[in-house]
Amino acid sequence: MSRKKILLAATALCCACLLSGCKIVTAVKNALHFGEAQEFNYGVSALQWLPEIEQKAKTWRTDAYLFAISEAEIDANGNSNKWAYLFYSPSSGKSIIYTYEAGYIAQKETVLSPLNPVQNLKIDTPTALYRASEAAKKFQEEHGVKTRVISLIGPPYENRRQKTSKWQVVFYGQNKTHAVVLDAETGAALSQ
Repeated sequence: MSRKKILLAATALCCACLLSGCKIVTAVKNALHFGEAQEFNYGVSALQWLPEIEQKAKTWRTDAYLFAISEAEIDANGNSNKWAYLFYSPSSGKSIIYTYEAGYIAQKETVLSPLNPVQNLKIDTPTALYRASEAAKKFQEEHGVKTRVISLIGPPYENRRQKTSKWQVVFYGQNKTHAVVLDAETGAALSQ
């Protein structure tokens, strides 16, 4: 194939992608325009992909249940481009981790101790972060915030009286860290 035909084909493909609103080509175009790499933003909340991932977990084991959403760095809106969802199957005694990263889902089977399933999960990460930020205002004013991480845990396995799952938000300041624990059903700050 001649250089001219290759160049025409590449140009046509780029034009088609740009006209259809292709984010990747747009991001690459912007990066080339400014002469530096741009970060691709696929930020989502923790619950946004949960229905699809739960469906995959039920295909893996019909009795699989969510027992945690692992810690991930989040932006100021409570979104991240990477989440890990941990499921446990009592019948098999096995666990599986589904990782959402920038629009892709990967899975890895593992062995973990059984934990209580996540219960009464109503508050998503944007709301959890907002409520935690309100509770941590004094810390943020004094120490600033370099980054934030968030994780969800089911009730402690050894304490069957506790029925509510919790979000934990950790604020990393200049020299200190500060954690706020929230009820995953109501969003109320349980400790700060």
